[in-house]
Amino acid sequence: MKIKSALTLLTYRGLTTLVAPLGAMFIAYKKRRDAPYGKRIFELLGFYKETASNCIWFHGASVGEINALKPLVTEYVTTHLGCEVVVTTMTTTGAQAAESLKKLGVKVVFSPLDSPLAVNGFLNSFNPKLLVIIDTELWPNMLSLTHKRGCKIAIVNARMQEKNCQSYLKHQTIVKDLIASNLDKVMCISHSDLMRFEKIGVNKSNLLLIGNIKYDLKPRENLFNEARAIKTNLLGDKVLGAISIHDGEEKTVIDAYLKAKEQVKDLKLVFVPRHMTTAQLARDYLESLKISYVRKSTLKDLNTFKGDILIGDTLGEIETYFGLCDLVFMGGSFVDIGGHNPLEPGFFSLPIITGPDYHNFKEQFDKLIETGGAYQADDEELFARYIVKLITDKELLKKTGIKALDLQQQGRGAVQRAIAQMDLLLK
Repeated sequence: MKIKSALTLLTYRGLTTLVAPLGAMFIAYKKRRDAPYGKRIFELLGFYKETASNCIWFHGASVGEINALKPLVTEYVTTHLGCEVVVTTMTTTGAQAAESLKKLGVKVVFSPLDSPLAVNGFLNSFNPKLLVIIDTELWPNMLSLTHKRGCKIAIVNARMQEKNCQSYLKHQTIVKDLIASNLDKVMCISHSDLMRFEKIGVNKSNLLLIGNIKYDLKPRENLFNEARAIKTNLLGDKVLGAISIHDGEEKTVIDAYLKAKEQVKDLKLVFVPRHMTTAQLARDYLESLKISYVRKSTLKDLNTFKGDILIGDTLGEIETYFGLCDLVFMGGSFVDIGGHNPLEPGFFSLPIITGPDYHNFKEQFDKLIETGGAYQADDEELFARYIVKLITDKELLKKTGIKALDLQQQGRGAVQRAIAQMDLLLK
């Protein structure tokens, strides 16, 4: 390690040692009404009640990453009997998403903050032999301290935007020493991602193109089918689903829906926010327009719903919401978020509309748009026109959904390729 890198790491470790307790207290205050964080806040500082030995450690930042990891974790646990597995995440929604893995014997805890004391506390409690990170959660202390213990480190679904690559290249020596040199296997989504990881200093022999494990998702089809069975009588056959909507795009979604409804009188809306703050913003906006709605959380039974707009303010029911829809808009694409996984509705043969910003899933959306499995709306007007176009043409709606399913099925197999590489690392 170069002197400059060593000094940078020493400074970073000193700062994070001081800041971590303050950060934990800030999170505890901010999440004071969030019971899981309140009860388990010390996990952020490296204090854990649970322990393990020579475990496999999977890490996903939040709910999206955890959902993508679940097929990989499930397959690994079922094919490697007796191996202890720990999953870490940084959010309560991520922890809730991982809850179903506990029945397989998986331990689910909050990830330590990136300070030496917290990371070492985690390593002392769980002694992992392999760390598998999804996407690009590259924290210097986590990587360097874990690797120093002899634990192998792999990334699955490794992706890197060009702008991030250019930022890393401005500090190439430090990035290579503190990040790239600690990565034993980087399993990339695309050739472009692979080339960018090579540029920042990852050894070429440690780079591999395996595709996207998100194609191997295994949704709870029973929930989808249950919702589908009651959908026609409940909502009819003209239902727009607005899924994973973020703060700032609720008005665009609602206004586009209302414009489309001028032409399609019996059009319904299932509005599913990414966060509860978005649900409140949507409710406030609808109330300002004097438009009625029903919150899913207030219904004892979905069969009792009456109205045109259902706000999906419950967690862990995404397949149910998909089951209620004929057409899906994937949120996070009319704000600077980068979109959400189109393979989830694609699995259920649902046609898709996206806004202009889908950089998180560029490969998937580009292919879907090119093949006719999705439509890109650059503004509210075009969004409304696509809603009308698809919802009133049942043949086009069906063909679009089938093309979305075709793409989702074509990409499967990355989970098995990832597990094969994990096994090689542990030999």
